[in-house]
Amino acid sequence: MRASRFAPVVALLVAVAMGATAVLTSRASDWNDPLLIVLLCALALIADRFEVQSASGSTVICTHPTFVLAMLLGPGPALAIGGAVIVALVLTGRTSTKGRLAGDISIYAVFLVAGGLIARAVGTHLAGDGSSWFLIFVIGVFLATWALNFALVAAYMRWLEGRRIERELAATWRPLLSTQIALACGTAFLAYLYLRAGVAVVPLAGVALIAYSRLQRDLLQAERHADTARQLATDAQEQRDGLVRIILDFLDARDQMTARHSAAVARYARRIAEAAGCPEAEQRLVHTAALYHDVGKVMFADRMFKAGKLTDEEWEIVKRHPERGAELVGHLPNHEDVAAIILAHHERIDGRGYPRGLAGEDIPRLSRMISIADTYDVMTGRDSYRQPVSSAEAIQELRRVSGAQLDSSLVEIFVEQVLAVEDLAFRHGDDADFEAELAVERDGRGVWRPVVPPAELSPPALEAA
Repeated sequence: MRASRFAPVVALLVAVAMGATAVLTSRASDWNDPLLIVLLCALALIADRFEVQSASGSTVICTHPTFVLAMLLGPGPALAIGGAVIVALVLTGRTSTKGRLAGDISIYAVFLVAGGLIARAVGTHLAGDGSSWFLIFVIGVFLATWALNFALVAAYMRWLEGRRIERELAATWRPLLSTQIALACGTAFLAYLYLRAGVAVVPLAGVALIAYSRLQRDLLQAERHADTARQLATDAQEQRDGLVRIILDFLDARDQMTARHSAAVARYARRIAEAAGCPEAEQRLVHTAALYHDVGKVMFADRMFKAGKLTDEEWEIVKRHPERGAELVGHLPNHEDVAAIILAHHERIDGRGYPRGLAGEDIPRLSRMISIADTYDVMTGRDSYRQPVSSAEAIQELRRVSGAQLDSSLVEIFVEQVLAVEDLAFRHGDDADFEAELAVERDGRGVWRPVVPPAELSPPALEAA
């Protein structure tokens, strides 16, 4: 939707219409208690000073309980108190643009007059009865006008600036919903006490209002800190992906099988974990470790990537690459478990593997899954170090070395529950794509990107949001 230069003009016309409505519907009885009106106005001005910047960029202030109490007097007093708050907003220089100021004036006028008229039509009768229905009615007015405030802000900002801010507003009201319900109940109780004890309860309302304002500030600040922490975690994950991707790109430039091979091993290893009944967390863990299991090859010389007999010195380097990979990945935050799996992915069941010579159950189970997937893809991949063989021949070899090199039970799970139910393309893994598997790994982490609008595009002040 396009921005409109006519939005402020229409907003002011609506405000004038609401003002006229308040005047025409005003009754002398609405102003019978000037002390109460003055006290409510003072409370509104005090609450207006307790503003908090929400994570969405909205300014949240706690004047709504005072407004609701004023609505019970009638639309005229409610609008007068709202006008005092607007004047304070202008005098303190907290208005960003004239268009947004016009929107604030109009929004205040609409929900204050609407609430006042509803309170007059229904609340007067319920107040006279002194029943519990009056409490329910005040709670309803509180929540309805609070929601109306949000809806009007969203609609006006979309019209004024041509942008949707529903998501930003949702980020503001969701953490506050439970506290707003509690505040609505407190406001209803204060209204009931006023009917029974008179204006003496208003100072109590002031104490409750200030206490709530502080709690609301702490809640929103905690929410902002949580959003910041989530954003930092997201940034750290992206940096991690980038660093490992750089290493794998470097390896792939020297050895064209590395990225595709890593993707295929990750895909096979996760399917083995799934077929073996591992929980989702372990499936994601083995998938991540398999994606990065060969990063330690960065220490290889170029000739070591080519087929041929290795020298004794080169073979010692090969045997150290799991340690090097574990070391590199271990430097990433919260990746100790991934590093431990990478470290053991070349161990053998008979204890003749490397780098530590672990045997049997001493080898982490997820490492044993990667070892099977790694061995299978090296045999069947067309870009492998050796002449590729068929899936059937590779299965025969896996079974031949199971119990010595590989875990025999996991080999059977891979053969009978994974390869047996997949098509030829899966069984050969030549179409495995590292970027696609990385996307799967990223989605599995449940990464959330909070929506934080730029400061210059923050919505106008939201009363009691």
